[in-house]
Amino acid sequence: MRVMLDTNLWSSIGDEGTARSFDALMKARDLEVVVAPSTLMEVVRLPAPEARQRIISAMGTGPRRRLATEAESESAEVVAEIRRVRPQWLRSMPDTARVASLNTFWTKQVWRQALHDPQPFHDYEMRHRAQSDHLVRLQQSQRRAMLQINFEIRPLTAMTAAPLPEAPEWYRAGWSGEPVEMWRVECRDLYWHQLKVIAGRAVLSGEDSTLADWIGAYVDLSRLRSSRDAFTRFWFSEVTVGAMRRNWVRWAARLAQSTFKVTSGNPSDEQHSSYLLDCDLFLSADARFVSVLELVRAEAPFPIAESLLVNGDRTLPVLDRISAALQERRGSAPRPSAVR
Repeated sequence: MRVMLDTNLWSSIGDEGTARSFDALMKARDLEVVVAPSTLMEVVRLPAPEARQRIISAMGTGPRRRLATEAESESAEVVAEIRRVRPQWLRSMPDTARVASLNTFWTKQVWRQALHDPQPFHDYEMRHRAQSDHLVRLQQSQRRAMLQINFEIRPLTAMTAAPLPEAPEWYRAGWSGEPVEMWRVECRDLYWHQLKVIAGRAVLSGEDSTLADWIGAYVDLSRLRSSRDAFTRFWFSEVTVGAMRRNWVRWAARLAQSTFKVTSGNPSDEQHSSYLLDCDLFLSADARFVSVLELVRAEAPFPIAESLLVNGDRTLPVLDRISAALQERRGSAPRPSAVR
């Protein structure tokens, strides 16, 4: 069974210096530990250098399987659907060297550099924290609006959206106006912004063009951007939810977060949710995050990892807390989804 730990548990393991004992515990329970770049980047943002290094050392050494970045995995879903239903958008010669370089960076180089000296990554993250702050403000605004009208998000699979009458013509391009599954609308808007707007100005603005880098290695972005109508039809009626599982989970987690108090950690937690397709069990001491993920798991139209709450009392040894949670899960019947 593949197990992934939230940042709060790696923090305890690092602070207590129990990485080797943790490895022994995982081996005794026949659990494979997977680690995600999003978790590493969350640790890199910590301000205290010594504590930061302890946690990175715990995460980055020992028997770990380092996962590809969520941007690569989510982009791969988009590329696969383009290959299936819009092959005319594909490049005649994919830039496989670029893909290999990006993958090597996120699965190997970033870990080596972080283990040696994470300060450059910390400085970079601090320079670009405005985007994360912006996402938190948007989610806070969404939560206020949802509370005002007593908005109900369940079932997630039945959530739809329709354009407002005052929506500009460019936004309605390719959209008949009929209700469409909400995840499709949000994905269309996200990827159009990333592949059209951000990709077009990133050289001058210095904005993060990660998704355009991954998708552009296989897709001729100029062809993709030539028709917003076609791009809308691609997302609204051609792609399948089963082929876009990570993108669906990211959308669902983001929406589910808005039913709880919004915190500064929400953007990172949303990133982590993408890796529920790469593990069987996700452990966290954050009760709110576990509730969000279990809400998503209960509603998802495909299987995703179970999220397990670990006691967050840091006066207790972290390995005792992890062992107790695993033992309780092993000895209990299948648990219902977490209560909102």
